[in-house]
Amino acid sequence: MVQHATTNAIICDFMIGEGIQKSRYGCDDMTAVDRIIDESYAMERYIDAQSGGPGLGWFRVVHTPAEAREVIAGGKLAVILGIETSNLFDCKLTPGAGAPTCDEAYIEAQLDHYYDLGVRAIFPVHKYDNKFSPGDGDRAFIELGNFANSGHWSNFTLDCPDPQVGGFDHGDVNFGGLNMPRDVYDSKAPIDNSAFPDAPLNTTTKYIAEILAPPLVGPYCQNASFTPLGEHLVSEMMARGMIIEVDHLPQWSYLRAYELLQAAKYPASGSHGRNNNGQLYQLGGVSTTGFGVCRDDTPGSTVQGFKDKIQFIKDKGGYPAEGFGFDLNGFAGARGPRFGDGVCPSPQTDPITYPFASYADDVEFTQPVVGNRKLDFNTEGLVHIGLLPELIEDARRDAVDPADIEPLFRSAEAYIRMWELAEKRGAELGG
Repeated sequence: MVQHATTNAIICDFMIGEGIQKSRYGCDDMTAVDRIIDESYAMERYIDAQSGGPGLGWFRVVHTPAEAREVIAGGKLAVILGIETSNLFDCKLTPGAGAPTCDEAYIEAQLDHYYDLGVRAIFPVHKYDNKFSPGDGDRAFIELGNFANSGHWSNFTLDCPDPQVGGFDHGDVNFGGLNMPRDVYDSKAPIDNSAFPDAPLNTTTKYIAEILAPPLVGPYCQNASFTPLGEHLVSEMMARGMIIEVDHLPQWSYLRAYELLQAAKYPASGSHGRNNNGQLYQLGGVSTTGFGVCRDDTPGSTVQGFKDKIQFIKDKGGYPAEGFGFDLNGFAGARGPRFGDGVCPSPQTDPITYPFASYADDVEFTQPVVGNRKLDFNTEGLVHIGLLPELIEDARRDAVDPADIEPLFRSAEAYIRMWELAEKRGAELGG
């Protein structure tokens, strides 16, 4: 399992600045990242204590592929720490008072620091623009957050890759009045939004006319790519054998990342499902999957997409396996139910019943309970990650052959192979 430290300073600032929640810690992204890393180790220690002492628990933070293999062979969960945040290393596009000087030496020192803390996977950028790259180009309220975070107008253009490469960065611009493309990505911000943390609404409502302007319709994308500092970050991650997460990169940065990866023959992780038309697998990287929800008259319909994806990976020379990617952070949705009024277009049959056996037939599952309430996967879906066995069982029952979902259970092997290749190339590049 990859445990990414994920946060959003603008949402935190809004909640606290408007008095919706009280402040317990600073809202800066890296403050939250550090806390999440600390709490991951605290969780490991807690589970150890419940299991008889240090090293005995089932939750094991691992730092090398060899450690991961050893933990998995022992029947425990290998956990890889990562970072998925916008203002990575406090390198905001528009630095505030007391901000660090984000130069090459600082980036290298930060990579060393977080590597020593056990971090092995990093997204160069998340939702908002930073010193390394434009943000992922997500639309909706994210456009407002980016405006508040940087003091720059939105930077979308119709001058996009042909063909476009998707991701979050595509389509209409919801807040058309905020879009004023600039020639120099990291030019001085025209707007001072430094008061946003203390007065979010007062700060943003000054621009209510721009916010309420109609959307721009068309195939827009972010109007910039990696900065030189962003490319340095990527090369230094490679030199350390770290896992480069590419799926939050906007279109131009995404293409540039693949140029860098191809030149270095270095793998990457597409943990949000992107694969750049198979180039990810050709480089030895991995992506994530999911099963369909609603069954139809064709047996195996909910797993056919998974089967097709595995064949595509094989055709591209990759290791034929793929795991789940759950973005359970409060905004991304989890797998919904199959049963209920209007949930699926056709009547559904064969609900989950209890007890049922695991895929390997070595564990028996009973109905999960929270407090005094029994959870019903059939009508509630994936309420929390503990219902993962139900999700797999639902797919297994629909599969024409149980072997159809077997590649799911080799996804850890695929990830470790990618990690091993990254470390091998890192030693060659960094040496």
